[in-house]
Amino acid sequence: MQALRYGRAWLFAGGVLLVIGLLSALSPVQSLVPVSMNDKVLHALGFLFFMLWFGGVFPVRVAPLLVVGLASYGIFIEVLQSFTPTREAEFLDLVADLAGILVGWALSRAGFSRWCATLESWLVPQKS
Repeated sequence: MQALRYGRAWLFAGGVLLVIGLLSALSPVQSLVPVSMNDKVLHALGFLFFMLWFGGVFPVRVAPLLVVGLASYGIFIEVLQSFTPTREAEFLDLVADLAGILVGWALSRAGFSRWCATLESWLVPQKS
């Protein structure tokens, strides 16, 4: 984990977000998003968000592990969806997931991996 004052809280919040993502992917309601948007775009944006989130919590050197972990999470969701009566597994969903993950990885490498530390520095006054 990066040297963060509230690293465990960021990690816990990320876990909660993953659970929310899983529950929404398995929900019988077709979309919990109030706007009409292409399903593949939602997949890509969701996994981009997850990659940026965890890229801000963990050091850049573990980003390949995050890629593998989030790709596995996407596969897990698709497998579970294949067992639900209202959802179905789609290979193109996995492609969109991976696209979002890779864009998130690129953004993390470009400097967005410091978002968490930057936010903490704004919210928590530094002791002199």
